[in-house]
Amino acid sequence: MGFPGLELKIRMSLVAGPDLRVFVPVRLYYKNTDPYAVQFSFDVTPDDVVRWTFARELLDQGLTAPAGIGDVKITPIGPLQNRRLRIELESPDGYARLEGPAAPIKEWLAETYAAVAAGQESKAVDIDSLLDKFLTR
Repeated sequence: MGFPGLELKIRMSLVAGPDLRVFVPVRLYYKNTDPYAVQFSFDVTPDDVVRWTFARELLDQGLTAPAGIGDVKITPIGPLQNRRLRIELESPDGYARLEGPAAPIKEWLAETYAAVAAGQESKAVDIDSLLDKFLTR
């Protein structure tokens, strides 16, 4: 595939209450070793980083319509020219709602599809190496 990964760093607001929003640095990462997924992380504090991995397709769908059932939900907010995204993450350990600009995420996601086209993910996975790794443990 020829690339180690694609990264996007942006700021999003962590919605901590009806009138309380805290800006947090967010990092999205796409790795050649897992072409079906994106990694999403944000710093709650310098020592507390929340990390999630979810389907790249879910993020793509969430840019235009509400997407996700379960622990990750993505919803577009506002008109196309000023589109924002709401990303909700829920686990037994807690809940977080982040909101931020959709444009840089859409541009970054387009780069991931340029690197590995939709429907071509299985060609980017080295199944033999993966099986060797798991079978030799």
